[in-house]
Amino acid sequence: MTRALDGPIDTAIVEQASEWLMLHWGGEMDADQRQAFTTWQHAHPEHRRAWQRLQQLQETFGAVPAGFARAVLRDSPDPQRRAALKMLGLLLVAGGSGYLLQNQVSWRSTFAEHRTATGEIRHMTLSDGTRLDLNSNTAVDLRFTAQERRIRLLSGEILLNSGHDPVRPLIVETASGDVQALGTRFSVREMDDGARVELYEGRLRISPRHGTTAHMNAGDSLWFSATGTGPRQLANPDDSSWSQGRLVAERQPLGRFLAELARYRPGWIRCDEAASQLLLTGVFPLDNTDSVLAALERTLPVHVESVTRYWVTVKRRA
Repeated sequence: MTRALDGPIDTAIVEQASEWLMLHWGGEMDADQRQAFTTWQHAHPEHRRAWQRLQQLQETFGAVPAGFARAVLRDSPDPQRRAALKMLGLLLVAGGSGYLLQNQVSWRSTFAEHRTATGEIRHMTLSDGTRLDLNSNTAVDLRFTAQERRIRLLSGEILLNSGHDPVRPLIVETASGDVQALGTRFSVREMDDGARVELYEGRLRISPRHGTTAHMNAGDSLWFSATGTGPRQLANPDDSSWSQGRLVAERQPLGRFLAELARYRPGWIRCDEAASQLLLTGVFPLDNTDSVLAALERTLPVHVESVTRYWVTVKRRA
């Protein structure tokens, strides 16, 4: 069933739609850009819905002189440009009349106590000695009281080395339920359909909101939703390499690798089907995704096409 026009829209799609609006405001797009925009619109129904919502705001934007808008979006320094895009994104996210009631978590993420931008990784030491690493595009709230240490993961992914406190339990709160540390090192990642937990040291207790409690031991990986847990798997230590600013691939299908790389780069990365199953091994820096894409062309039979920096397609060479 098609979602209502004023329903919640994923923040990544908000960012993409804002970039396309910037290109429209910047002047006439060339043929490749127009084709890429059409492809983006038809890639997912949510893309078309996001663009429709922008059209609803045209009356507001129409009050802004075209020359002024182009100067802000095309000619201004990066901080001003990012601020303009952020403003558009917020308008797009909050544009639906019922949005705040329907998706309070996304709104809370925007104004979270601690958050990272796309491509940013942050390291923090909390008051109890806990080491907290925030992955790209992550938002958390901290609620430390005399009874407990609670970290609300609103979006994205975190890695923790828990500090010792015999009185107050350390709890990570997700949309699907709570993850309680029992002296441990672990990561939690919010996903569309639940949360993924990787346990590297110690033990954890998983408490789905409406399901049976489960326990994890070191070396376990577990997905859970509000109603229960999935099958137990082996944790992969390479999955936490983002905290050192690296992305590690070991005979990983290229399509999966690019889906991970896209988390650290604004815009859209597509991989055609012919290239998606090529196997990739290597260690790649997350602070320069352009260099990673260039390295793919040197190590695999692929070609990277960039209509703009925000629209990249990786194709297999003939």
